[in-house]
Amino acid sequence: MKRIIAICKRDYLAYFRSPMGFVILAIFMALSGLFFASFLLNGSIDLVGELSFMQSFFFIMIPLMTMRSFSEDRKNGTEVLLYTSPASTLEIVAGKYLASLFLFLTMTASTLIHVLITALYGGVIDISVLGAYIAFVFLGAAYLSIGVFASAITENQIIAAVISFIVIMVLTLIDAVAGILGTVASSLIDRLNFFGLTGTQISAAGSAVTNAVRWINPTTRIGNFSAGIFELSPLVFFVSIVAIFLFLTNRMIEKRRWSQR
Repeated sequence: MKRIIAICKRDYLAYFRSPMGFVILAIFMALSGLFFASFLLNGSIDLVGELSFMQSFFFIMIPLMTMRSFSEDRKNGTEVLLYTSPASTLEIVAGKYLASLFLFLTMTASTLIHVLITALYGGVIDISVLGAYIAFVFLGAAYLSIGVFASAITENQIIAAVISFIVIMVLTLIDAVAGILGTVASSLIDRLNFFGLTGTQISAAGSAVTNAVRWINPTTRIGNFSAGIFELSPLVFFVSIVAIFLFLTNRMIEKRRWSQR
């Protein structure tokens, strides 16, 4: 645990030894502040809507936060120091992931100022706001694990950012992709139709494909949280995504570490 904390602290502070950490925080606070102010000037406050609005920028914010996780060490040649340290590859991966997660939590915490202002003005802060924050953090945590994995597979920070950008963008637009794939599947089945399926069965098969693809859409799983309805299965889904991508990252780093010996 001490090694994880040490790596996490090193990487977290590294964000603020360069302009990157400050730039990310400034962009996030500016966008969230503009959204909050626009509603405040109109005499209404929408904290749930603000968090939903900020989620739409994850495809930009997350790649910026994670692209340096492993890529920078490979580029600077300092990864050898990590690989020859007593820390296990799992501790290295966990430490770097937690550093990006703490930066994300720091960023998210800046919006608590808006919650305070809302309370001071007598605004309503109900259970849906808490649900929106939980959904926001878990969704961000899942995307961060994808970004860390992207950083582990290349030494180029730009390529790492582009990879995570594409993956997050595809996941964000997966409902549209699912509809297209469902239509394509129905068309293919209709053309081939070796088993003499009826039109209803072909349509049902296309719908099944659409629903199967939509199942992996992270954003559809957090809708109930914003309505104040708490469920365990979405949280398990997000934790599973984090576990899968950190496992893949660990395997990637472990393979590279052994190649250094």
